[in-house]
Amino acid sequence: MARLKSTSFDDIRASILDAAARLFAKQGFRNTNIVDIGQACAASKSRMYHYFTSKEAMLDEMLVRHVATLVEQTTPVVIGPADPRERLRTFLLLHLRYYYEARDRHTVLVEDADHLSTQARAEVRRLEQKLVGLLERLLHEIDPSRFGDKAGAAAHAMLIYGMLNWTYTWYRPSGRLSLDALADQATQLCLHGIDSTAARPARH
Repeated sequence: MARLKSTSFDDIRASILDAAARLFAKQGFRNTNIVDIGQACAASKSRMYHYFTSKEAMLDEMLVRHVATLVEQTTPVVIGPADPRERLRTFLLLHLRYYYEARDRHTVLVEDADHLSTQARAEVRRLEQKLVGLLERLLHEIDPSRFGDKAGAAAHAMLIYGMLNWTYTWYRPSGRLSLDALADQATQLCLHGIDSTAARPARH
């Protein structure tokens, strides 16, 4: 008879991944071992292996789940009924907030994705392509004549993601700019560029 999982099994796994993300982000995946993570969780090495076979397994689950959660959160926004410009703002705000709240995981994704297993790397890549596709869809709705060409829409979507993905390196909530205000500025930049004479309110 198979051993039943404890009701706290998933919670403990989640707490281990939180600790691993903090350490990977702080000192790098290569410089962190499973003993370090166990000490951060006040757990023995044998207890750690009860939940994960290796730190590589932690990295795989952490990053696949990280990107999958973002896909789950953004999909309803993109397919929603609101004006596409307002949906773009919501899409950008969601990313900015998610990257800030999951800062450790996002840091690991940007800096240590090369250490993913082949299977996990392929899944992360598939999910990232889905995110880009969702943004392409929004851009096409905003301006079908400009973004009817997939190559052009994809290039613009990747440029926007280049902006979003690195915001975590400089944004601090203790500054004068809130996440909402930052999303407003990002939306204006995406819609109207830097020419202030062309700018108009993003919200409707």
